[in-house]
Amino acid sequence: MRVCLLDVDSKIPNLALMRASTYHKQRGDDVKFGYEPLFDNPDLCYASKIFDYTPEPLYMPDCETLRGGTGYDMTARMPFEDYDRIMPDYLIYPQFDYALGRFTRGCPNSCPWCVVSKMDGNEVRHVADLSDFWCGQKTVRLLDDNIMADADEFCRDCEQLAKAGVHVIFDALDARLVDDKTAAALATLKHGKSIHFAWDGHSQDEAVPRSIETLKRHGLKPWRLMFYVLVGFNTTKEYDLFRIYTLRDMGANPFVMPFDKTDRYQRNLARWCNNKAVFKTTPRFEDYRA
Repeated sequence: MRVCLLDVDSKIPNLALMRASTYHKQRGDDVKFGYEPLFDNPDLCYASKIFDYTPEPLYMPDCETLRGGTGYDMTARMPFEDYDRIMPDYLIYPQFDYALGRFTRGCPNSCPWCVVSKMDGNEVRHVADLSDFWCGQKTVRLLDDNIMADADEFCRDCEQLAKAGVHVIFDALDARLVDDKTAAALATLKHGKSIHFAWDGHSQDEAVPRSIETLKRHGLKPWRLMFYVLVGFNTTKEYDLFRIYTLRDMGANPFVMPFDKTDRYQRNLARWCNNKAVFKTTPRFEDYRA
């Protein structure tokens, strides 16, 4: 069988396509990343799209096509078992040098702006071990929905990562779940980037300052902590600035995430806050001129 893989708009390696590649190569199929209309005649195509506003590629193969990802269909699933335990084919993304995977799926929070509950459900469950997606890379990037939601699971996962000696990148952790147990586990790891959290709304107002202090007690400096600050969904400008200024005053790094990138205020706030040179030289947003 001739199989083609189409990554429509991923900003990072597409884990689904990497696993589809491994699956079909193990079956002896001919797998190609990308599609050239004049030269390729595949029997099966996997197309993955993350953003619903991204247009469909102008030329698509005339064959059975399995479309998935949040930009196509959040309920789509790969047509093979043990999906999360298939080693990704890192050869199709040679420009990236880190391992990519997840230990868990699911998140109990059901945030109104988030698609996780629709895709992976509200129950956190173990789906893989480090050996299922890591093959010696120095850095591991984790895509878990909410890995801290099961503290025991989180500690076991951190133990695997610490034993492997890898640098770890978390996409985002939940500050409400930081306590002495999870902070101690987090402190055992080498971190490839800033440790990412989020301060999306009032439900985290008490947890964020507390989490920063807890992590400090376990040796993690505030400047290593970056907090995504969601703006434009259901917050006021005053509350947006309160979160940004509070994080800065505590020594952590705020990073503005506009809900509507077409909104001028949200774009300007992100430009001011996320450009750290500007953020330091113009400490008040009220004095910033875009």
